[in-house]
This record gives sequence, C-alpha cells and structure tokens, in this order.
Amino acid sequence: MPAERLKDRLGPLGERIREDVAPRLDRPVTKVAALVERLAAALGPVLARLWQVLPPALRVGLVTALVLGCFAVELDGGAGSQPARTVAASPAGDADGAALPPDPADEVGTEATKERLLHPPGVLFGIATPEAPSASRTQQVTEAAGEHPTVQEYFLKWNQDFEQEAFEASYQLGAMPLITWEPWAGGDKAVDQPEYRLSRITSGAHDAYLKRFAQAVKQAKGPVVLRFAHEMNETWYPWSEQRNGNRQGDYVAAWRHVHDVFKGQGVSNVIWLWCPDTQSADKPPLSRFYPGDDYVDWMGTEAYSSDDAESVGPLLDDTYDELTDLSDKPIFIGEAGSRPTNAKALWTQDFFSWLMDHPRVVGFVWFQFSDTEGGRYDWRFTTSPGTQEAFRRGLASHVLVSWPLH
Repeated sequence: MPAERLKDRLGPLGERIREDVAPRLDRPVTKVAALVERLAAALGPVLARLWQVLPPALRVGLVTALVLGCFAVELDGGAGSQPARTVAASPAGDADGAALPPDPADEVGTEATKERLLHPPGVLFGIATPEAPSASRTQQVTEAAGEHPTVQEYFLKWNQDFEQEAFEASYQLGAMPLITWEPWAGGDKAVDQPEYRLSRITSGAHDAYLKRFAQAVKQAKGPVVLRFAHEMNETWYPWSEQRNGNRQGDYVAAWRHVHDVFKGQGVSNVIWLWCPDTQSADKPPLSRFYPGDDYVDWMGTEAYSSDDAESVGPLLDDTYDELTDLSDKPIFIGEAGSRPTNAKALWTQDFFSWLMDHPRVVGFVWFQFSDTEGGRYDWRFTTSPGTQEAFRRGLASHVLVSWPLH
C-alpha cells in the first residue's frame, strides 16, 4: 500500500507517518505500511486513546516506535521468495514470531481464543483439497508453497453428521478447520429440495440435527469456522431466495435461526463466516442477505479468475466496497483460484498484491482442486512453474499467522 494512503486509513497516525516518518526511510514502505495498518486496526481503540492524551512530543515517539517496529519485522522477514514471517496466534507464541498477549486463564476453544483470531496479527493462509483434511495433501501444498497452511476447508452437506475425526485431523495438521456447511442433500443441479427450504429451517424442522451438530462442535479442541449457506446471491443452490420455494427475507431468518440454536447450546468457539459470491449488476444487493453484525463474525467472498484476466481488481473491488459499506467486520476470502491460462501467473501475483492493499482481509483459502489435469477448472497454483513461483512470492510478501493455538 503506498505510504500516502495511510493518511485516510489511520487518521493522525497516518498523517504523521506520511509526512514525517516515511520520507526518511531508505527502503520502500509498501510492506511496512501494510504492517502498520494491520497493527493499527487490531489496536485501534488503544492507539486512539493514547493519541488523545499524549503531548505532541510523545505522539511523535509513539508513531516512530510503531513504524520502526514494523520496519524491523520487514527487515527480518526478508524479501523475494524467502519464507514469509509468521506471528503466533497462540498465548504461548512461537520462538520465531511475536505472540498475542497471553491469557493464563484461557483454554483452547473458548470465546477468548476466538476473539484473538477474529482480528489476527497477519494473514491466515488456507487450502481446500478434495481429501481435506489430508496429511499427504497438506505436505504437498507446504512444499509447493513454502509455507504451511493454517486453515483446512472442507464441505459438508446437511445429510451428513459432524465429523469429529476430520476436526481432530485438522488440528493435528496444524490448522483450523473451516466447514463450508451446505443445507441440502447435494446432487448435480438439484436446486429444488423442499426438505431444505429456508422456511423449514426457520420453523425448526432441522433443529434436532442442528443441536446434535452444535454439541459436537462445542467439544472440538479449538476454534471452528462455519461458512454456512455460501453464495446465497446466486441461483444454483436450494438456499437461494429465487429457488426452491424460498421468498425474500427467508435467508436472513434461516441464518439467524441456525446461529441462535448454536448460541442456545452454549457454543462459543465458532467463527461465523457469511460468504456471498462476487457481485454484479444483475444480482440483488448484499444488504438483502446480511444477517446483521450480531450474527456474523467475518464477511467474505470468493475470487476466481475469468479467462485471460491478469488483475484481480475488476473482480473484487465492487464486492469489497459493498461489503465494507455493510459492516466493519473483517473479511475472509472463502475460495480463491485461477484458471490455467497464459495469464494465470500474473493473476496469482496480483491476487497477493490486492490482499496487501486491502488489510481488512484477514485470510484466504486457495481452492486446490481440478476437474481434470490442466482442464478449464484446474484452479491449483501448481499447474505451472511460473504460477507456483508467483504463489510462493505472494505468500512471502505477507506476514502469516502461525498455528496451532497450543
């Protein structure tokens, strides 16, 4: 992010950095600025209070310490294709990275653990693979990417029960499980499934299943991301308000009901990820589907390249703006991938640049799937040496959050 943009994002801090500090640094400040902005976002209320009570001389000292501290991280983290720096997301921390403030009374899976992850001090790097969570696939991705994924995404339909083994496997692999939780029985283009009509969810027809699932999640050893009923602004799933006998307002009502069932069961370790698909002019506004800040922890979207696209902005900018107009919640990219075209490496490179310029985005999952080897829907970053190198360099340009929470 260019240094001059900090003025708008950080107020007095950004003004001071832009005018007095950044010009004196003899290195580019793009990555330093991003680090400063992430830290300021995480500690915003504290910094704002300090700014009000400190005299001018100490304000300069505060700004200088903030910038130079991030500058030191950048110097220590290296550049190019060197491994990215990681910061621990655990009370105990990591000998190689800064830990979040310890809380001796905290236990894994509690509300306090969840709160530390909602605004992480870096980027969460995740993967989705056909066999997730898979030790062999995770090892392959780690070797190819040069970094270990700290989120494992997999898909679960409502005719499937909670898979405790999958959760345990995720934690053992050093990752937080992310479930894309789909209220239907599956099937190719089977969008008309009356059993899973949104009004039936709201009426309590599936409450026995929801309570059983909630109790199982409650027993998990760590935080769990639930990406419930994603892509609701499209028309290809039974939870679309334009299909399956649903009506306007049904989606929000169903989401709130599911959330309230979990709350009633005393579940405190779920991060609720509300994740529409990217927007376009022919789709309803996202505000129509937003359950409200009391029911959402992260907002999200998806990032799949179109044919021959070289930049990410045309795909994500409008959706990002609409999301940020809705709420101040952090944003997580639930799925990302690029088609195997001549522009795939360029698009992948630009994806990480886009993340750097949008620090509200706290993480992403790369969709490491392929319908056929090298086919049109081969989204993997390992399809060519150029794309793989772009991915590695992109990860290395970010401060990544380490795992586990122990």
